[in-house]
Amino acid sequence: MAQQQANGTFKNAKGGRIDLNIPPSSISVSVKVIDVASVNNVPTNAIFTPPVKGVNVYSAPSFCFLIEHPSGRKVLFDLAIRKDWENLAPAITERFKKVGHEPVAEKNVSELLDDSGVGKESINAVIWSHAHWDHTGDMSTFPAHTDLVVGRGFKDHFLRGDGNSALGGILASDVEGREVREITFKEPEVVQIGHFPAYDYFKDGSVYLLDSPGHCVGHLCALVRTSTSPDTFVFMGGDAAHHCGEFRPSQYVPLPDTITLKRDNRHTPFCPGSWYDDIQISRHRDPKGPLWQPSFGHNMEEVMTTIGYMQECDGDDNVFVILAHDNALRSPNIPMFPDPINNWKSRGLGTELKWNWIGEILSTMETNGEKVQGV
Repeated sequence: MAQQQANGTFKNAKGGRIDLNIPPSSISVSVKVIDVASVNNVPTNAIFTPPVKGVNVYSAPSFCFLIEHPSGRKVLFDLAIRKDWENLAPAITERFKKVGHEPVAEKNVSELLDDSGVGKESINAVIWSHAHWDHTGDMSTFPAHTDLVVGRGFKDHFLRGDGNSALGGILASDVEGREVREITFKEPEVVQIGHFPAYDYFKDGSVYLLDSPGHCVGHLCALVRTSTSPDTFVFMGGDAAHHCGEFRPSQYVPLPDTITLKRDNRHTPFCPGSWYDDIQISRHRDPKGPLWQPSFGHNMEEVMTTIGYMQECDGDDNVFVILAHDNALRSPNIPMFPDPINNWKSRGLGTELKWNWIGEILSTMETNGEKVQGV
């Protein structure tokens, strides 16, 4: 098992791809990426560390996902940001003013579903990756028959304890009159996928909820089967990391010799090696490890362990890792709701988007007056 240490190096890393031992199944589900919300003007030092000169502010989408099972059952993974975010708990809205966050939500996910003809009434359950404000949306806009599914420890921390904070929590309207189902990972449907305990949600191998603690109590990721023969999967990372530069490169996904940058409407090859070596060494980071690490979490040791487990999944060419705040997904080549993303593998999206974040970093540095050698 590879575990990332504080300086971005790895211990017990033997290199190469591991076998995730995903159980076989003949059932896949439809996955649709929903993009209705963003978080703008986030200071980068509030999210990841150590700083990169010239990269000071971060703006990103807040994605969620519609999962449709062949049986007709429908679940949502996350709800992004509620449209009336000013009605969040006062501690949260005060933090927006203090830190400078600028939430933007075009509409609630429930509205999008109604407008599209899917209908919020058809949703059997909402799965929260975790209880932070940019993921919980507005559960009160869903009918009482829509269950709320949460991760290990959620009820003790948020329902019976005082888990609410300036990062999130729950409102009474989120849970009143509906079933709150906590996945304890002691259920008989739990298997091991890679190093993650994985709950077989539909009991047919199509959707697994992954126990991925650290960022927040009860944090969940999901591994969703998008095709069979061959098997392909989307890994929904929630906030296991906020940025691809927190888990790439790794010993499973090394930095390539050449990447393609889009500049002035042209695609230009760029050799990132020497630039990345310099930027890592100047910040006492491993040139073969990620650019950043998260700067906060409920339990930082668990944060780093979860990232290590996610890197193992990222090393499988049949797994497409999508973070909730991944700017790379706002590419014109990415199908968004109401279109499914199931054919991501045949379209080459897993490969195409893996290193887009480097181009984003370079552009930001240049915009802020930093000279980037080789660009």
